[in-house]
Amino acid sequence: MKNTSQITVGRAILAAAYIALGIVLIVHPGFTGTVICRAAGVLALAFGAVRAVSALGTGDSSAFLRVDLIISVLLLAFGIFALTRPTVILSILPVALGIYLLMESVGKFQRAMALKNLGYTRWWVVLLFGILAAALGVLLLLNPFQAAESMLIFLGVSLVVDGVTDLWILWCFAAHGA
Repeated sequence: MKNTSQITVGRAILAAAYIALGIVLIVHPGFTGTVICRAAGVLALAFGAVRAVSALGTGDSSAFLRVDLIISVLLLAFGIFALTRPTVILSILPVALGIYLLMESVGKFQRAMALKNLGYTRWWVVLLFGILAAALGVLLLLNPFQAAESMLIFLGVSLVVDGVTDLWILWCFAAHGA
């Protein structure tokens, strides 16, 4: 039972983080996008460097070393690219978010059916949220916006919707003892 409680708290924190990040993206899309890309670049450089130093420091020449070195080079290359070309990275985000929202909507559909089976009379609200998440995902895949700022605002709206949906689902399950 403790694991379920920890998972619920973790999901609630993640949903709140989605909502907060979504609001920031809506209010400051250009600045936020650049900051996210550059932060990802710095993290990739750091992880790549640590992984390369770690792999080279072992003195091992196994296949694992080669894989570690390949991954570290890829991380370093991505880090440099993200720092120097954040707009290119931002142009890829709509497709990645679209795929993510489609995967999330499948989970929401499953949770809606679970709520229905538990006798929750408003299970259809969760289903509607799942349909909304799927529609947003499809829209992002079919029309990845040309302007990075428009995409980031849309990303912010999508994150807010997804976070609110997750909080609603958690509330529904908590209210009905599931």
